[in-house]
Amino acid sequence: MNNPLGLYAGFYRSMTVDNWRQAREAGFTNVELGIPGQAPLEEALAEADAQYSVFEEAGVRVGSVHLPFGKDLDPSLLDEEALSEAKSLYRSMLDWAGAKGIGIAVIHGSFEPIPENERGERLARAAESIRELGLYAEGQGVTLAVENLPRTCLGNCAAELLRMTDHGRSAKICFDVNHLFIESHKEFYTQVSDHVVTTHLSDYDGVDEKHWLVGDGVIDWQELVRLFRAARYEGCFLFELDEDASPKLGRPFTAEELRTRLVEAIQ
Repeated sequence: MNNPLGLYAGFYRSMTVDNWRQAREAGFTNVELGIPGQAPLEEALAEADAQYSVFEEAGVRVGSVHLPFGKDLDPSLLDEEALSEAKSLYRSMLDWAGAKGIGIAVIHGSFEPIPENERGERLARAAESIRELGLYAEGQGVTLAVENLPRTCLGNCAAELLRMTDHGRSAKICFDVNHLFIESHKEFYTQVSDHVVTTHLSDYDGVDEKHWLVGDGVIDWQELVRLFRAARYEGCFLFELDEDASPKLGRPFTAEELRTRLVEAIQ
């Protein structure tokens, strides 16, 4: 495995420097920081600053930031005033990421549910918003990456991701392996691989997103890694799960155990 390994910022219940030093010692040199979505902008960015300081002290690189999402933070909103406010907040967060030197910002193409009779219009609106935000992000030295999503969310298949990102021209893609229910991992990835710049990795049962420990679900990790290697993917293998996410172990696990599970799964 030559790809850098990373963890989602919520991996530990307690975000301490010591915990993140242990993660680094286990080989997880990168982290994806999540900007809170429920707080006012100033408070959200203050919390992001606090998280960033912990990672910096622990010697873990913040390689990406996850932009918040919700009913009012949705690039596919049809209400012009609400959409304008959402894009303004996103631009401020991209300013923050750029100032910190964070190279990738992950965004959801929509919240949910998306009514079927609105889907086409919402896809068009999301694509336009992503074009605007992708261009703005580029000006801050940040690459915008749209995440594939489950259920009725926009971006639940390769065709929608390619439409929303203009085939990688307006934004790139974050491949979340826990969110596929319409296509297999191979079917999805072979269509979008040229545009994938980061990942969200974890296991699941194939019925709903679970974000489980590697090996606890149905994902064929050998095949998945073969797909990455065939496409010459050079980005981070970033794991989006927390230390309690193992129904089989029934106890918290360490970053070292996660790495061991990954090595065993791909041998």
